[in-house]
Amino acid sequence: MNPKKKFIVFGDFHLHNFADYSKPVTAKLYGQELEVTDRLVAHVQTIDRVFAIANEHNADVIFLGDFFHSRYSIPTLVFNLGFDAIYENMQKYPNINMYMIVGNHDQKDNSRFPVHSLRSFRTIDRVHVLDDFYPMDVGSCVLYPVSYSDDVAYLKQRIYDFSVEAEASTKPTLLLGHIGIDGSETGRYSHRLEGAFKVGDLFPDVFTYGLFGHYHKWQFLGGTDNMLYVGNTIQTSFSDEGQDKGVWLVDVENIGKPQFIPIQNKKFITLTDIPANAQEIIDNNYVRFIVSKETATEIEVFKESTDNIRVEVQKEYKSELRIDIEVGSDEHTIVETYTKKMYPHVTDIALDILKEAKLRQTG
Repeated sequence: MNPKKKFIVFGDFHLHNFADYSKPVTAKLYGQELEVTDRLVAHVQTIDRVFAIANEHNADVIFLGDFFHSRYSIPTLVFNLGFDAIYENMQKYPNINMYMIVGNHDQKDNSRFPVHSLRSFRTIDRVHVLDDFYPMDVGSCVLYPVSYSDDVAYLKQRIYDFSVEAEASTKPTLLLGHIGIDGSETGRYSHRLEGAFKVGDLFPDVFTYGLFGHYHKWQFLGGTDNMLYVGNTIQTSFSDEGQDKGVWLVDVENIGKPQFIPIQNKKFITLTDIPANAQEIIDNNYVRFIVSKETATEIEVFKESTDNIRVEVQKEYKSELRIDIEVGSDEHTIVETYTKKMYPHVTDIALDILKEAKLRQTG
């Protein structure tokens, strides 16, 4: 083993032969000529790019779970390509070590030690599948692996035990997890997710870094610079819209905020009109138009030359203004205007209640 002081970290890869927005192609992959889709080719080539980046930075590779997308039945073609991608890159870069934890999509079920699809990767030289919840000293630092499980009490106990060990360690410590963390964001509109773990459960003041998979939007957690959801490596649907995807460079010698390194792939983009550069956007991305019925007919010309677009006709809703209140009106005006029109006999009572509420708020 030739341990490094830098790591390229990625997660939630979700390798799959996605049918949506894909087109069939013949591709030569790892010495085989295969009938596949362009999206599967892009997925596999992203693995090649991950290892190339690791080699450029003299770094080892850490994977944080969900290598495959299909949980219970992985198509033979997809599994073989995923295995070959790791095997061929480990052969190509003999100085790189790889460390993997298990995500829920890699598992048969959510038991503490379930059967999982990453087990075979252990047969590849220098690939370490950390599925047993025990630390691994890799020379430059100590890795504390937490694969996915629904046994939250067990996971929290293991993380606590890890924190005790980490606090006494003279080496940098990396907590690796595939878990749901409360308050994390998802999607382009930053919807907050609930999770079984609080940031405090992960001991951000103890571990040098906390690196996590499971939720696909990359983000630093709890206002820290060392606790991080790495996000998915490549966009797979419109739920990933609006965020670049890639990998993270983590340095255990010059400790600091992990560095994001984007990997270019086609993105999922929603358009509500036809921009001047529409053809360029369509050629290089997966595009969804949400437009009026009239505009939808204009888009038909683009559909003749590509499979990369979908059109959704926007529904039109009409609503009548019930009361004449300008946007930005104060609370007193809103309450007074509304009650006078709808319930004039309670206007004075409503205004008194509003007044009392304001006094309590400022008191």
